[in-house]
Amino acid sequence: EFGSISAGLHFTMVLCLYDGLLTLVELNHAALMPDLTTSTEDRTKLNNASAAGAILGSLSSFFGHMYWSQDAQGGGVGPFRRFSTVVALLATIGFAFSAEKVCTDADRHRESKLVAEGGEASERKKPPLSMATVVRQMMKHKNFGLFTLVSALQVFECTFEKNFLSIFVDLLMQDVSKHTRSLIISTSFVLPWIVTILLAPAVSRFGVRSVIIASFCLKVLLGVIALAVGLKRPLFIGAFAVMTRVFTECVCRLGPLVLSDLVDEDKVLHSRARTMSAMFIGTNSFFTKPGESLAPMLGWAIVNSGGGQVGGEGLGKGVESTLFYCLVGGPLVVASVQLVFWNMYSLHGSYLQRIKDLVNNMDVEGGVGDSEIADVVDWPQQKGHHEEKMQ
Repeated sequence: EFGSISAGLHFTMVLCLYDGLLTLVELNHAALMPDLTTSTEDRTKLNNASAAGAILGSLSSFFGHMYWSQDAQGGGVGPFRRFSTVVALLATIGFAFSAEKVCTDADRHRESKLVAEGGEASERKKPPLSMATVVRQMMKHKNFGLFTLVSALQVFECTFEKNFLSIFVDLLMQDVSKHTRSLIISTSFVLPWIVTILLAPAVSRFGVRSVIIASFCLKVLLGVIALAVGLKRPLFIGAFAVMTRVFTECVCRLGPLVLSDLVDEDKVLHSRARTMSAMFIGTNSFFTKPGESLAPMLGWAIVNSGGGQVGGEGLGKGVESTLFYCLVGGPLVVASVQLVFWNMYSLHGSYLQRIKDLVNNMDVEGGVGDSEIADVVDWPQQKGHHEEKMQ
């Protein structure tokens, strides 16, 4: 029975199970990319394939809406339950098949070495590291710390826009037809995946760091323009909301590429036999997940401030201005802070290429020398000197 304690407990249990299993799947899925290949081009293709799969997967929401009915007492949720079961079974089959067939670069190098040495190749084994040692190493990883700060802000903004963009659009664009508002909201969910695929050539040519910086700069520029235009152009507000969400989501979609590079850097800096991709993804998620909880709480506090209604009834001028400045000022401030941190990020250009070369050597030869590690540690400080000599 709806509204009963048992229904509430059932909902809480299902929500916790869903979120826990979803986190488990996303963690392992994200950890795959650093292990599959070290090539930027190949990783970009994998990211594009993931985006294409997400576009196809998002179609399930449209079909789910078709089967959904709030008439639970009349058995209206039966078709939706059957549809959800079919989707879960298809996902399970897909996960099982992919896990069985996947093969990493390290696996291929290891198999080649076994064949070359008559099946007697062995890895250099090191004593297992304690958790305290691993934590200390990650705390000293400057680029990882910078990315985690940027990522925490990004997750907060992504969650905020995903949950409240439709409400803000409905409240700030009441003079626009409902059909147009629905089109704006639907476009904001599909377009980021398409743009992520279209950005692949730019990522391969200029690097993921440069593309992310360009996204932050465009968000700042759009925010300044939106503040200058104000509330007088409802259609511009809708266009701004879509473009901001596209840039925000694209940066989130490019995050796995950055994390893959950070895993490579960690492998070289600490001469690891195997990558610690799952540890990196999990630690990053640990610090960014709170944003997914804070964003909805802040959003509802803003929407309910001054007595504003979600349906748009009784919306005063003060509340309207608050929502507008939240929609525009939020991305502007977040992008400005992210630009400051992201410009300190050094894992790009010749330094990144050096890291990738050493990772490939480690996969083939089983390790790197102390002199090479020292060279990598000093590389960012020597970068300016190298560029001056080239000029």
